[in-house]
Amino acid sequence: MLSKVLITTLALCSFMFGAECTERYGTGSLEIKLATGSPGELGLVKVLAEEFAKSNDITLCWIKAGSGESLSLLKNKDVDLIMVHAPKGEKEAIKEGWASDRSLIGSNEFYITGPKNDLALIKDSTSVVEAYSRIAAKKALFYTRADNSGTHKKELEIWKKANITPEGNWYCQAKRRSRQFIM
Repeated sequence: MLSKVLITTLALCSFMFGAECTERYGTGSLEIKLATGSPGELGLVKVLAEEFAKSNDITLCWIKAGSGESLSLLKNKDVDLIMVHAPKGEKEAIKEGWASDRSLIGSNEFYITGPKNDLALIKDSTSVVEAYSRIAAKKALFYTRADNSGTHKKELEIWKKANITPEGNWYCQAKRRSRQFIM
């Protein structure tokens, strides 16, 4: 019983005080909170923050979150900045007034990775829609992030273009981030 009370108390404290920093960069007096996923995991946030902190009195608090969660954190005023790849959500945030601007700083390329034996025969596909269709037809194992991130939203767009609702034992939710999953 005590453990349930402790867990509930910790969950409430976490909710009341906002998201925790995954990492902090710089030692300045002004703390800026940034929510993002892959750019932080891959070290881009660290490089940019450390360089910026050399000439500015800031500490950057990076909060690890996918695009959907980052947008929610910004809307709830739990973070100052976000770095996401969800143009539709970004434009909506500006339209609704809880974000002031957006800037393109890069773009993503998406790759389908899988076993060398290519059970779904996607290697010769002429489009990503065809590759997804082959995966579904063969019921080849497919891992989705299922986390409302920009990557997940892009995946869902592709399934929609293929006129496929992915479901069944072959369509699995990944329990780890993309980089950890494919390593």
